[in-house]
Amino acid sequence: MEILRLENIHKVYGKGNLQMEALKGVNLVVNEGELIAIIGVSGSGKSTLLNIIGTLDKASTGKYILEGKETEKYSEKEMAKLRNKTFGFVVQHFALIKGFSVYDNVEIPLAYSKGNKKKYEERVKTMLTKLGIRDKIDSKPNQLSGGQCQRVAIARALVNDAKILLADEPTGALDKQTGQEVLDIFKKLNEEGKTVIIVTHDEKIANQCNRVIRMEDGKIVEDKSLIEVVQ
Repeated sequence: MEILRLENIHKVYGKGNLQMEALKGVNLVVNEGELIAIIGVSGSGKSTLLNIIGTLDKASTGKYILEGKETEKYSEKEMAKLRNKTFGFVVQHFALIKGFSVYDNVEIPLAYSKGNKKKYEERVKTMLTKLGIRDKIDSKPNQLSGGQCQRVAIARALVNDAKILLADEPTGALDKQTGQEVLDIFKKLNEEGKTVIIVTHDEKIANQCNRVIRMEDGKIVEDKSLIEVVQ
C-alpha cells in the first residue's frame, strides 16, 4: 500500500547567480513496509531528498502526497503533529543531548504528545529493552560507545511508534562491526512492519536493503528491487 509519493520534485537553494539546484525533477513512490537505501556520492541530493520526505524541508516545486493528502494542504501545526507521529529520525552523529540521560533523550518526542506519563515511561523502557540498552537508562551519552549512542537514537526515533524510520548515514560514524549491528536492527524493525529509508554512500549497506535508489546530480538514475520474484 502506498504511503508517500513525490511528483516532479525540485529543490533550489540560493538566489540569482548563487542558485544551486539540489533536486531536479524527482519522482518516487514508497510503499508501506519497504526497506529502501538511497545511495549516492556527497552532493548527489540524497540527504536533501530525505529531508523533504521527512518534511524537515520543503520542495521548491512539485507535489508531495503523504498518506493520501498533499503536504501543502496541512497547516504548520498539523504538519508538526503529523511529522512527530509519522516519522522517526536517526542521523550519523546521533544528535543526543549531552547533559540528558539515556531516558531523557529517548523521551524527547513524547513531550509533544498528550497522554499518560506512566504509559510513556513504560514505552521508553520497552524501547530500551528492545534495543538491548535497558541497563544504560541513567547513563549520559559520554558514557556510551558509538553503537550504544546509535541504539539510543533509534529508540528515540521509535518511541512515538513512528510509521516511517528515516536514517541519514546511520552507520557512518561507526566501525564496521558496530555498523552492521545497527543495520541488523533496522532490518529487524522492517521485518516487524516498519517502513525504513536509509541514506548511505556504502554499497555494502545498500545491498542489504530490499530496494536501492541511486542518485546522481540531484536525479534518481536507478531504482531497483533486490527482492527475488518467485514465479
